[in-house]
Amino acid sequence: MMKLLQWRYGLLVLPVTLWLSIDSAQADVTCTTSMNTNTVNISNTITPANANDESITGTLTYRCTNSEPSDRYASVCLGVSDSDNSNSLNPRYMTGPNSSRLAFTMTLPNGQPWGDSRDSVYQTPSFLIPSNTTVTDSVVIKFSLLPGFGNTLATQGIYSSDFSVNHKILTYQSNVEPTPFGCETGVYEQNQFPFKVQATVVNTCKINTTSNVLLGSHPASTTNFTGSNNEAINMTCTNGALYNIGLAPSNGDINGQGVMTDTVSKTYKLPYQLLSNPTGTIWGNNGNTYATLTNGVTGQGNGGAQTHTVYVNVPNSDVKPASYSDTVTINVNY
Repeated sequence: MMKLLQWRYGLLVLPVTLWLSIDSAQADVTCTTSMNTNTVNISNTITPANANDESITGTLTYRCTNSEPSDRYASVCLGVSDSDNSNSLNPRYMTGPNSSRLAFTMTLPNGQPWGDSRDSVYQTPSFLIPSNTTVTDSVVIKFSLLPGFGNTLATQGIYSSDFSVNHKILTYQSNVEPTPFGCETGVYEQNQFPFKVQATVVNTCKINTTSNVLLGSHPASTTNFTGSNNEAINMTCTNGALYNIGLAPSNGDINGQGVMTDTVSKTYKLPYQLLSNPTGTIWGNNGNTYATLTNGVTGQGNGGAQTHTVYVNVPNSDVKPASYSDTVTINVNY
């Protein structure tokens, strides 16, 4: 008897897996950045005297981490767009009370305004990041108030420009070899770094110049004569600042009744009265605040130079012939 042996067979399918390594320009390196302070405060004491040129620097630090087992090269670009939809880099504007504005600019170390276009971003050369290493570096940004845009007219208050979401950007890319191309070309990652630019305008007054009131020459028998100088006081106050000016003769009389002394022997005296107008309103210094000074001269600052006329009346000059003078102290309360 012959037996037929049949071989049963089947097709064994072995799973074959092919691992393809994709050189991602983003997954291997991550970069972040931050300003040294979330609020770049140009100054808390902006006045007409420094509103055109006050400045401060901020440090923008960026960090790139290579989590791959091999070295990588990275390039970083740091840009910032406008926060007020003006599409202007120079000037930019901070907004304050009643939509009042302060003009400012942000500049890179090369002096160019900092922005988000190809010629205004801060771009690093390609730099090496060793395996499993973080590389940190920084760039100094200058924040400056600008002349020629009405900053001296700013009123009291806090001014700010908020560079939050969509107003600033970090772009970066990585490669296995150094590359001459920057972040504007090729594939790149993005990140944000929010910050605010701020300045505070304060009420203040500054006496720019003073000028003598010259009474001229008069016979000793002359009575009740008046002299004046319409630029005796030249001062600048913050726009909108209320002020009250007091005048104090050297004898300290609060009602402006002073005494001139002869300039040679310092012996002979000549009384006089300080006035705020030719009709005889006395100008004194009977208080040391805006509210308590009731015989001063009030006004309101406009951010520019303002002048005040001082009148001096001499009731009686029947004294020894000589040259007489006195020093008057100006007190500005605001």
